[in-house]
Amino acid sequence: MKHEIIIGGRGGQGVQLLGYILGYSLVKYRNMYVVQTEEYGASTRGGESYTELIASDIESDVAAVKVRAADLGIFMFQGAWDALSNRVRDDAIIIYDGSLVNPEKGKRFDIRAGDLSRDVFKTPMVANMIMLGSLCAITGIVSLDELKNAVKDVVNPRFVELNTKALDFGYQEGLKLYANSLKAQRSESSKL
Repeated sequence: MKHEIIIGGRGGQGVQLLGYILGYSLVKYRNMYVVQTEEYGASTRGGESYTELIASDIESDVAAVKVRAADLGIFMFQGAWDALSNRVRDDAIIIYDGSLVNPEKGKRFDIRAGDLSRDVFKTPMVANMIMLGSLCAITGIVSLDELKNAVKDVVNPRFVELNTKALDFGYQEGLKLYANSLKAQRSESSKL
């Protein structure tokens, strides 16, 4: 199985960490080959920041370093969507923060991670983990336990508990979004 993934946001949103933890999980726990590239502006906070991952169980599939047609995307900033949407498939799964970005294509899942991070965790710093937990619930690309173990391996020990709680929260929110999506699909098909 092969995935092309784009994660886009602004500096300070933890986009690079989100991508690294996802890639780490795919390599360590799913035995996949992964290539990851990172791009970010000169300013560490506020400028565009994005990371791309190509993951496959076949080594030759990850020879490219640029995503050409992403099947999965996480977007936390309109500027990142505007810059990268031309490399996102029309049928891609898109998880996005609807208070910050409005994607026009894909199977969209709106999770207001920035607001939820501030409201539930009293800090904006775990919006990235809420998004990652949601991705896990919606796609099953990795398990929640695999992500939690990766956080323990990668994140400063002082922040592991907060980040794993945010993963749990995002996972639960993602399950709700996915269930609502299935319900809407059933409703549409019953009208036919």
